Amino acid sequence: MTTASARKRPAALPLALALFLYIPAYAEGFDWSVSSLRPAFGPLDALSAILVDAASGSVLYAQNADEVLPPASMIKLLAMDELLSEVDAGRLSLEQDVPLPPAAWARNAPPGSSLMFLGPGQRASLDELLAGLAVPSGNDAAMAAALLLEPTLPSYLSRVNGRLAAEGYVYTRLVDASGYSEFNATTAREFAFFARGYVERHPYALSRYHSLREFVYPKPENLLPGHRESGVIQYNYNRLLWLMPDADGLKTGTTPEVGFNLAASAARDGRRLIAVVMGVRGEPGLSGNDKRASIARELLEYGFSAYERVLPELPEPGAVALYGASERSIPLRLDATWATGLVLPRGVSARLRSEVDAKRRVWGGVEAGAELGELRLYVDELLVARASLRAAGGAAEGSWLRRFIDWLRAQFGRLAGQDYPARLGGS
Repeated sequence: MTTASARKRPAALPLALALFLYIPAYAEGFDWSVSSLRPAFGPLDALSAILVDAASGSVLYAQNADEVLPPASMIKLLAMDELLSEVDAGRLSLEQDVPLPPAAWARNAPPGSSLMFLGPGQRASLDELLAGLAVPSGNDAAMAAALLLEPTLPSYLSRVNGRLAAEGYVYTRLVDASGYSEFNATTAREFAFFARGYVERHPYALSRYHSLREFVYPKPENLLPGHRESGVIQYNYNRLLWLMPDADGLKTGTTPEVGFNLAASAARDGRRLIAVVMGVRGEPGLSGNDKRASIARELLEYGFSAYERVLPELPEPGAVALYGASERSIPLRLDATWATGLVLPRGVSARLRSEVDAKRRVWGGVEAGAELGELRLYVDELLVARASLRAAGGAAEGSWLRRFIDWLRAQFGRLAGQDYPARLGGS
């Protein structure tokens, strides 16, 4: 087997070049991990770690976050995402029974697998299958999920890997459904942003599945006539659920080559943070399972205490004067996901300032939503956020008379020292 030290990893790039080249399509927000303003913290006793603010996508801490490592059972979150998306689209139902082919029976899972204990003579709902993926992390449940979504395992892998590539994930790829193979791959950064999207798409999954502390299967109603298996009580591998009251998910994974992984979610005072720690090893008196939970809690507590959500005071974007158009002016609107709150290190909000750069005189018609400027936010001289200023409405090209009159206006404006109205679209 390939060891962690021998595993092929992306070639190192100078920091500035790496940040310029590797801006994932799914990422947004400010990366505080490379800022001199980041509150002091770390290092952590893990091969890789990252902390992300769920609302803004800002990275609050990163340690070897682009190291390619096997996710192990964390990849079951991808199967859950696919299943819940099918439910949301109405193509599957949580109440429906799931086919249980022999490939999904516990007896046919790889040795040492974590199991839901699926078997012949049973019936299981999709709701139960999802809980079996989240809590006991069943490899048998992962195979049942794959074969529910696609007719074969290769077609399931093609489906998920194709989606990951299309969404801009460079390193996250699956070679099996359960995470058993060491050749499954991800990075802490990519998995954190996938988890962020998962929570945004399926927020109800946190309370329904990921925050469950125990799972019992099979229950009497799961057994067909003539079958009398006893139910097995299993406890969530995510020990963070016991250590941190704010924690409500998400997924664990363990591989002999790298160690213990955890993608964790916690919410406090209206803020949600996503932490991913990978490659944690146990030590005398502290198991790897407990240690990864302890590290994740330390990372999450740092995020809640060292950063705050600030509602910035933003200037009015104003309006754009139009020439040669059916309207005299169009107001601007701010197009920013952070307009309702910006994540900053505690104590720096008083140094926040804004800068508006917008076209104020435009020639011709303007489509609604056209980008006409930008608002930038700085802490001191550090650019921490930017957003487009867009036309809040539209205007058609003016009549020939309007264009002639406005041409004269523009000429007189030139004589008064004004710039000629900008033409959009390079015309």
